[in-house]
Amino acid sequence: MNPENRGQQTTRPSKLQVRRNTTTDEGSSANVSNLHEEQEPAGSVYAAAPLRMAWTVDLGNGLHETVMSAVPATPTPWMMNPTNMSLFQSAPAPAPPPAAPQHEYEKHGLFLIKMLHSCAAAVAEGETELLNIGLKWISCNVSDDGEETIQRLASSFAHALARRMVQPWLQHRITAPAHEAAAARRHFAAMCPFLRISGAVANHAIVKVAEVQPDRIVHVHVVDLGGTDPHQWLQLLRIFATRSPNLILRLTIVNEQEEFLSQAADLLAKEAVRLRVGFLFHPVRLSIDRLFSVDALRVRSSEVLVIVSTLQLHCLLANEITEMSSPPHDREGKKIQAHGAQQHTMTRADVLLRDLRQLSPKLVVVTEQEADHNSADFKERFRNALVYYGALFDALEESVPARGSAEERACVERHLLREEIMDIISHDGALRRDRHEKVERWAARMNAAGFAPAAAMRQDVVAQATMLAQELLPSGAYRVSRVNDGRLFIYRNAIPMFSISTWHAI
Repeated sequence: MNPENRGQQTTRPSKLQVRRNTTTDEGSSANVSNLHEEQEPAGSVYAAAPLRMAWTVDLGNGLHETVMSAVPATPTPWMMNPTNMSLFQSAPAPAPPPAAPQHEYEKHGLFLIKMLHSCAAAVAEGETELLNIGLKWISCNVSDDGEETIQRLASSFAHALARRMVQPWLQHRITAPAHEAAAARRHFAAMCPFLRISGAVANHAIVKVAEVQPDRIVHVHVVDLGGTDPHQWLQLLRIFATRSPNLILRLTIVNEQEEFLSQAADLLAKEAVRLRVGFLFHPVRLSIDRLFSVDALRVRSSEVLVIVSTLQLHCLLANEITEMSSPPHDREGKKIQAHGAQQHTMTRADVLLRDLRQLSPKLVVVTEQEADHNSADFKERFRNALVYYGALFDALEESVPARGSAEERACVERHLLREEIMDIISHDGALRRDRHEKVERWAARMNAAGFAPAAAMRQDVVAQATMLAQELLPSGAYRVSRVNDGRLFIYRNAIPMFSISTWHAI
């Protein structure tokens, strides 16, 4: 999927699995993010499959809907006819004798990528019959539990495309159970270094802001919007303990789960006592999309206020609010009736940022996915998501077994990444919550809300983040890059995965 990285190989051999069937071809693993849909080779369909297979869509509450019927294991002459189905214009003939395992795996992976893009094009063009046929073929050649990353990735995207077909008949969103989603987020934080690097950068930026007045006691109020991982704040307490005895941390976490808030409070309070660091905990039991008033944060004017948002603000882009601007006044202070108040539409993210600006924070740290999954163009959104999540699936695969088990990897793929893929691909309109945008768009929103780039991303912070990335993954797959306007990017190989930006109120 990533043309800059194609040709890279790994050496772990494994079998190419087929849903509900055994395999016939041997293959070895290669990075999904190194495959690209335009590299279609001449060859064949590379896995045997049952002659009849139905693709089912999970409708929630134990209900399933079959959206397809039988499909040949290999393309039929009708499918090979370009006038009938451009999806199979390049579908190869029956398989020749198997070549080298790596070559076979790459050919099969490239063909899967080609098929997924063709299915996305069928969706965009309203070709339901072609989409059905394409998904039938994919369902016969991938597995949710496949040993190869490309199979699991293709299965997630095929499920999302199938869900999109039946979405108009669904009356509600289908999401993973809360406890499984929470476990998936914990495993992701442990297995992939992205958020650990982001947390380290944010903590060092917070310390730099807090140490501007070392001669007196400083109350630092950190507001964690939608926080899901208290370990970042454990590290901040430890930094406070080594820097200055005059720093007191007051932590506000906005989260709707009472159990999480209780566990976080207990964990952090015990660590603060052990370190002899002043610590106050203020839980706000709300989801970020229900934070309609910043009064709930209980900000005090005497505090150094820091606001941290990690992968949260994009969830507020789906909700729009229409406000009425105040009508103009004449010189005597009377409202002018003609052409008075005007409507102004803003997203919930814009409104919240504007409200937070009124609190005059010394520092705002925003971490978001460095991806464009908010495009109205479905094919563009699909293409961007396939590249981005291909890199994330690769990152998870590489983390086993050093930082997690195969079971934990499967938990992340099914209950976190697949849920995001489902949301991005299956939904349109207000139902689509995961509206990831690149940092340029967030910069425009921050500027409009009254923020300017902060000088917190100094070279020493970047150096420390780079050292952490090398420590977590000595292979060199991860790197950190800084630009001069308070932005930092975390890369996996050549793909920017997450952006961290720092801001202050103006």
